[in-house]
Amino acid sequence: MRYEHAFYMTRDRQLDVEFLLLDLGTRGWRAYILSDIDYTSVSASRSRSILDTHRLSEKSTERRIDPDKSYYYVCWNQTVRDLETMKRICAAWSEITAYYIQHGGSFPAIQKKLTEQGVI
Repeated sequence: MRYEHAFYMTRDRQLDVEFLLLDLGTRGWRAYILSDIDYTSVSASRSRSILDTHRLSEKSTERRIDPDKSYYYVCWNQTVRDLETMKRICAAWSEITAYYIQHGGSFPAIQKKLTEQGVI
């Protein structure tokens, strides 16, 4: 099984995220989020829901890193076939997450805004 550690610091330097990128073969690459992210550090009203923050969680029978602990991974709706694409996804997810923590909003709306601004 191929894997790589990756780190991403957002442009505003507000969020530093550690990922474990894992090649799942025919299922493509998966980006596990190893950092503990405090979604409510700026506002207690920010949702920590995995749906709102575009994360997924493994079922106990699918645990790939540690059989005793479940890690979140970046929610992506397509199979990612190469490592470089997964790294770009991690960068975009991190930038969107940092913006969400600071300002709130929905991930799709933030993605659109940051794309228009050239951040992602």
